[in-house]
Amino acid sequence: MSVLAERLRHLREDKGWSQTYVAERLGIKRSSTYANWEYGIRDPDTETLVKLAQIFEVTTDYLTGASDHVQFPPLDELDRKLFQAIRILSDEDKEYVLGFIQRIRNK
Repeated sequence: MSVLAERLRHLREDKGWSQTYVAERLGIKRSSTYANWEYGIRDPDTETLVKLAQIFEVTTDYLTGASDHVQFPPLDELDRKLFQAIRILSDEDKEYVLGFIQRIRNK
């Protein structure tokens, strides 16, 4: 099982949420889509990974195993505007921008 799958399951269970509840929070019509991520069958796209991090209040780096730092930094107004702005980027560009932001924050 992937680190992402394990962490999604663990975070969900810690909150006492069902897979259906998380899927609803994400706006996903079929909870089986979310279940596939927890079982390691599929991975969410970048935009959904960001939403998962927000819902579980962790970093995307934590979800993917790139970091063991759990806490999600608080969003200020600049972060909110940035998250809105990157929605128009390609998945590859989103990953680059989010990685860059994380590197800046970790300095």
